[in-house]
Amino acid sequence: MPPQPPKQDAALTREQMRTLALTCLGGALELFDFVIFVYFVPALAVAFFPPGIPHWLAQLQTFVVFAVGFLARPFGGVVLAHFGDRIGRKRTFAFTVSLMAGATMGIALLPPYAVLGFAAPLLLCLLRIVQGIAVGGEVAGGYLFGAEHVADSHRGRACGFVAGGMSVGVLVGIGVATLVHHVVPEADILTWGWRIPFALGGVLGLVTLILRRELHETPVFRALEESGRLSVRLPFGEVLRSHRRAVLLSVGAFWPFIAHFVVLCLMGPTLLQSLYHMSAVDALGAGSLATAAFILAAPVSGHLFDRMGPGPALVLLCLLALVGDSLFLLGTRTAPDLVLPLFILAGAGGGLVGGASVVMVRAFPPAIAYTGVSLSLNIVSGIFAGLTPILISGLLPWLPSVPLYYLAAACLSGVAAGLALGRPAPMGAG
Repeated sequence: MPPQPPKQDAALTREQMRTLALTCLGGALELFDFVIFVYFVPALAVAFFPPGIPHWLAQLQTFVVFAVGFLARPFGGVVLAHFGDRIGRKRTFAFTVSLMAGATMGIALLPPYAVLGFAAPLLLCLLRIVQGIAVGGEVAGGYLFGAEHVADSHRGRACGFVAGGMSVGVLVGIGVATLVHHVVPEADILTWGWRIPFALGGVLGLVTLILRRELHETPVFRALEESGRLSVRLPFGEVLRSHRRAVLLSVGAFWPFIAHFVVLCLMGPTLLQSLYHMSAVDALGAGSLATAAFILAAPVSGHLFDRMGPGPALVLLCLLALVGDSLFLLGTRTAPDLVLPLFILAGAGGGLVGGASVVMVRAFPPAIAYTGVSLSLNIVSGIFAGLTPILISGLLPWLPSVPLYYLAAACLSGVAAGLALGRPAPMGAG
């Protein structure tokens, strides 16, 4: 029997925890599939671009293909969110996993330039766009699907759990890439070894799809469907027409989390090498530890959002994150021996704003929530995240403090959003 709408004062049940775990599993898998690309750029450049061009140009073109996936996220998120609001969260959720699994397996099986010629990089770009479309719908759907399965008083916890669980995909991506480089000879990686993680991602996607078949539609969507209150207008138009302030608040609230995710988890190893002259191996190890701290802090964040209310929690946690950033990027100038612990501390501070996604979930009426959450999230996760590495990498040689300035701007946007939200009663009260 499908689960009944949860009571406001009820603790999370075993079935709700199982639902959250399966939600995280799909999100982690899609992020794994999405980011594994960047760890094999040299091999992909050799496989899919003409052998006569300079290697740096082939790598640059491969990075452009990688960035295309980010730029496809907002488009995919909005399109898939439309169906999430009209035909159901579960069916859309299942489709995004299928789409990502198919595209990732497609990359694993794609013949190289030597076989297809110029069609090879074009098909690689097309499959990367499909990946972007899939992850654009999956991540927004994950937050909403998890939150709508629990009582409103526990939605912060659900969002924090999903934020941490999805981020595991990046940690797994680092681990798989490291394992492949240890086990497979470098020459073989350039010819066939790079296909292993993509094939693994495709297979795990199919396994996740099978496991997710047992999930039920969210109680919120079922209530809308049964009462005939599904959106009759185009959800995207309704969001732009009547909920622009909610979009701005959601973007401001969620930017700190994504900024820390990109700067510390994705770019962290590179920054450690550039700013502190750490070896590549040590930098990857430090990046793994900081990402683990980021993941563990996210559920704690969700609990604080439930206890304090979204406005006060957002203000406090953004300020704490900024303190951690400052200690890492400024304090280590006088205490270089503390680079590793302060980097881990900064990672934990970034994870502490993981519960901010609950602001998006609560900002929009249920009938258009998938579209509202997806638009807000993908403005940050697609456009902002896609441009962040370009901005920081371009300015870093002339302005070494640019990572701190960027993180400070994101944290202050969160503070502003928290102040705009005010101090309502904690979630579920009243």
